[in-house]
Formats: sequence, structure tokens, C-alpha cells
Amino acid sequence: MKLMNLYHSTTSCTSHIREDGFSSYYPYRKSFALEPPTYVSEAMKEQKGMFKRPRPYTSNSAVETKRSAEGGQKKRDNDLHRLLFMPNGLPDGTELAYYARGKKVLDGYKQGNGIFCSHCDTEISPSQFETHAGWAAKRQPYRHIYIPNGLTLHDIALLLASGQSITSKSDDMCAVCGDGGEDGGELVFCDGCPRAFHVGCLGLEGVFSENWHCPYCRDNVGSGRKAAAESRPIVIRLTRVVKAREYEAGGCVICRAHDFSVAKFDDRTVMLCDQCEKEYHVGCLRDSGRCDLKALPPDKWFCSDHCDLIHGTIQDVVVNGAAVISGSIMSTINKKHIEKGVVSGAPDEIKWWMLSGKSRYPEHLPLLSRAAAIFRECFDPIVAKSGRDLIPVMVYGRNISGQEFGGIYCVVLMVGSVVVSAGLLRVFGREVTELPLVATARQHQGKGYFQALSFCIEELLLSLGVELLVLPAAEEAESIWTKKLGFRKMSDERYTEFARDIQLTIFKETSMLEKELHRATL
Repeated sequence: MKLMNLYHSTTSCTSHIREDGFSSYYPYRKSFALEPPTYVSEAMKEQKGMFKRPRPYTSNSAVETKRSAEGGQKKRDNDLHRLLFMPNGLPDGTELAYYARGKKVLDGYKQGNGIFCSHCDTEISPSQFETHAGWAAKRQPYRHIYIPNGLTLHDIALLLASGQSITSKSDDMCAVCGDGGEDGGELVFCDGCPRAFHVGCLGLEGVFSENWHCPYCRDNVGSGRKAAAESRPIVIRLTRVVKAREYEAGGCVICRAHDFSVAKFDDRTVMLCDQCEKEYHVGCLRDSGRCDLKALPPDKWFCSDHCDLIHGTIQDVVVNGAAVISGSIMSTINKKHIEKGVVSGAPDEIKWWMLSGKSRYPEHLPLLSRAAAIFRECFDPIVAKSGRDLIPVMVYGRNISGQEFGGIYCVVLMVGSVVVSAGLLRVFGREVTELPLVATARQHQGKGYFQALSFCIEELLLSLGVELLVLPAAEEAESIWTKKLGFRKMSDERYTEFARDIQLTIFKETSMLEKELHRATL
């Protein structure tokens, strides 16, 4: 499929810019996924056991009885399978694959009332999907189309009919420190959301109950309630579809070739700038007069003095800690409070802080954890092929499934010691910076904090000499960015120009917006 390794519910990506609105949010329970379907699932074995091959009969009445029974079974299956495409059925974006003789034949994902087929790039019915897989003679698509955890569509329909729900996989990294179970000890999983925690990071000791809820969920879930075994949710993975590229991205920005040398250091060795993330052939760098490298640099490498300066300045900002917002931004917040009639006592000091999850500073970890909680409050899960939720991965600057997030920083706005707004930022050198996610905690929406965080980010980028800020926005949210915050829609030609060299984040049913940064805009 012409898709990037980034997955998400197709119903999201509209709420991260809404300061006074609400986005969909779903409760989750801990679940355990099966291994990928290289075997027949247990549920399918049970079904096979229920339908034994009939004995051979020669009488016409027996044949008619058999046909009648088969017709009745087919009608019952059709009624059952409709559950998959009802509102509470299988979510759009669920990864699907047709298996025959133990091998995967065709990929796709659930979309609307059918399946988006990777073979024809069209939404088709399950029967047509089976035909495209080359097994039309089987005439049992629902028993041969699997989701990644090993269940067939027929299995899912049976479970839905029994009243079970659908959820996502739990995290495999701590929501506090960002480390996995192998790094910081055993993880405990919340039964109310996808979060996982190290016992030590929670400051708790002792044995956890079977139905344990984390601090984020404890206020919303009564203690002592136990989920019935038959209500255990179905575990799936959702696909957030990235717009297919009409060209091959990446490659040397000078010669545009994609070849590279691995075995030795020579002219075709590729250098990757540690700030803008652009690629260069060593030979092209020398021929263009940029630099003449004789060996791989022992430390970081930058393609220009600008990238070197930007990287150094960002590190200084991160290390210096929280900074008080400017007077002009404070005036914006006060004006918003007056408009909304927000009454408070003595005003708390409002600061902004640029955090680096990759650097693992101890004082950053609790703030990053809160930022991740805000994103989860305002977004559906963003899930990689491995099943790991990408929100904490991005917040903590990790790399996963071919996606590199080490260059992402998290900027938070704090009222006193409370994080009220957060945004993820990636600076691709002086030319462009992207803001893939930004959100305000629901309880603090409508108070001017979202706009204040946006202004803090712009002031930071202006100090770095960045010329352009871009972000993906859904159609319903475009007016907020364009009318209130000075953005405009980026043309396809301009987007193509940037996306050939750097990997900008844009999703299906979103548009890329841009804003030229000038001191006068603040």
C-alpha cells in the first residue's frame, strides 16, 4: 500500500486546534492481543466444530433439506455480518488481510460499508475483496479476512453479537518516564485507559488488584467494580491514512538520487543533517563546495551554519527551563478572561517551557506525562503497526516502525505548576517548522491559553530565524487557524516543494496550512 507507517482513527485530527470545543474520546480497558494469524483462530475452530460435514444422502428430500439448512445458515450469517458495518461495529481504519493456506494474500482496511483494497485503491465489498485475492471460489470472505490480532471478520461479528466492545491495545511504555518494561521494571496496566506505568514511577508498593485504575482514571471510575469476563473488549488496530505521495520522497537534496553506499565511506555515503533532517551525498557536498568530508563525523553533523546555530539555541532554551510569558501575551489572556467572565483570585504566574523527551531530563518527565495526557484527552489513539500508541512515542522523542521522532520537542504552557496547553514542534532548519499536534486541556479551554501557547511558539521560532510555520488541519478547523491566527492554505505546488526533502505530517481529509513568520505578527 502507498501508505506511511502512521496509523490513526480517521475520525480524529479535527480537535487539536479547538480551544472551546470537544473531541471524541473513548474509554479503554486492558486487553491481550493474539499473535498474527498464521493459524486458525480458536473461535473459528469452534465454528468448524459446530458445522460437521453432512452424511451422503441420495433421496431428493434429503437434498432439499440440506439446501434449506444452508440457505437458513447463510441468512443468519448475513444478518450477523451486518454488525461489522453498523455504528458500534468495526471502526474505519481497521487493518485487514485476506489469508489463504496460511499465507497473507491481500491487504486492506475497513472503510465505510466495505473494505479499501490495496490492489485497486477502491472501496469494495468483502466478497469482491476475496475475488481480488484470487479466491472467489471459496465464497467465505468473512472467514478468511483477518484483523492483525488473529480474529476473522466472522469471529468479530460473533463477539459483537454477544455484546462485547472494541478497544485499542495498551501501551508498552511508562506514561510517566517514557521507558518500556525492559528498561525500568515491570509495567502495570490501567483497566480504564491504554496507559501503562512502572510501579516505582507511581511511588506505590504492593500487589495491584485485577481491576486497577491509574490516577488519571480514578476520579471517573468507582473502585471495586469488576468487569465481567464476557465484556472484555476486542483488541484491534486502527489506520490513520496518510495522503499517498505522487512522487518518491527523500534522497540527496542536491542530485535527487536515492542511491547510497553502506559498506564503506565514499562519495555515495549519505549524510543526514541532525537539525533539518535533509540528506546529502558526500560527493555532492564536495562538488557543490559545501564541505569536503574525509570520514564520518564523530558527533552531530549539520548541513549549514544556520542548522548548527538553531540546534545550539534550542538546546540552550531547553536547559534554561521555564520562562515567563511576555507582557503582550499576558494581555491576550487577561482580555480573554474578561470576555469569558473568568473570575479567579490572585493571578498565578504563567510560563512556557520547551521540553526534550529524548534528553531524558528528570524535571521534564512529569511535565511530558501531563502533556501526553492532554493529547490523549483531545485525540483518538494514533497507533503504529506494532500496536504501540504513537502519542507518547512522539512526546518522548522515540523512534518506532520506521518513523523517527527524535527531532520533536514538546512546548507546554503552565499556570503555576499546572500544564494547561501543549504542542509538539519539529524544526526543519530555517526554512520551515511543523506543529503536528497542539491541544488545551478541556477544563482550561476558552481561557486564551491556546492562543498564548501559539504566540510563545512563534516568538521562539522568530528567535531561531525560522521563516515558515506549517500544520495539518481538518476542514472544520481551518477557519480558526486562518481567521484568528493568521494562517493560509498551502498550495499543492508549495507542499510538494517542501515534502520532497522533508517528511511533513499530513493526513487524509486535512489540508496543510502555512504562516510566514514576521515580528509584526505578534
